[in-house]
Amino acid sequence: MREILSFPMLGLQYLVSFLPLAVLYKFSWLLSWLFYNVFHYRRKIVRMNLEKSFPEKTVDELRTIEKQFYRNLTDVMVEVIKLKTMSLAQLKSRCFYTPESVQLLNRYHKEGKSIMIVMGHMGNWEWAGASYPLWNNHQVITAYRPLRNKAYDNYILEMRRRTGNIIVPMKKTPMEMIKRRHQTIATALIADQTPGMDNAFWVKFLNQDTPFYKGTEILSQKFNTPLFWGCVKRVKRGYYHIDLQPITDEPGSFEAEGTLTALHASYLERDIYEQPDSWLWSHRRWKHKLPENTAKVSYEKISVQP
Repeated sequence: MREILSFPMLGLQYLVSFLPLAVLYKFSWLLSWLFYNVFHYRRKIVRMNLEKSFPEKTVDELRTIEKQFYRNLTDVMVEVIKLKTMSLAQLKSRCFYTPESVQLLNRYHKEGKSIMIVMGHMGNWEWAGASYPLWNNHQVITAYRPLRNKAYDNYILEMRRRTGNIIVPMKKTPMEMIKRRHQTIATALIADQTPGMDNAFWVKFLNQDTPFYKGTEILSQKFNTPLFWGCVKRVKRGYYHIDLQPITDEPGSFEAEGTLTALHASYLERDIYEQPDSWLWSHRRWKHKLPENTAKVSYEKISVQP
């Protein structure tokens, strides 16, 4: 019954996607105000996450980040709605991949090298993933979490496949990589969600003990796949700068378990410090506590400016 009731909402969402972004952004302003001032959407979680992550910031600084986060969040919401019907030319014009990234990634493709890309929920991660094939030659396998509502799940899958990406449930990603091991592919993972306690490396991240999925490290080492960080920055409203930065060409050289995970976590931490309002603070990222007798891993962090 829930799925049947979803169809009118999906139909409305589809019709709304034809509206110009300039109109959708007006809706975004209203949604942002409602989320923050009326519904208090996850405001306690957002505020707690910010306070613990940036103990050095003043209350005024934290409130500024908090309010801008809600504006960015609703912008991403309407941008994702627009993704369903926006032209690929418009998508490409709004997601600019650095020339260095394009040159390097396409050289890897020409040499027949598959790669792995790890990202966080920064900027508009949906647009960034969808726009990759418009700039680069690798076919992309993107891991995702299936939604319980099958009607919404199918709607989102069709949207994400518009540019030719292969969308695979997270649990089936290793099998898909094995299936395509003789092809030149890019496997993209978003690795800043909260893993189960039995599937985590613990890292000191944003001043807190934080679990990270093991999958990125395990898969890149198993398939000996060069690992890239997907840096997504908001340049201005509706425009994103995407830089795919090489983390390592030799993931197997990281002998200590968890150190490669700690390294790519430091890339995310750097990006959050640079654009703190662009991360998904409404996620309950620290709902688990470090179990007793559990080791934390660390690695020499890249340049981070608190």
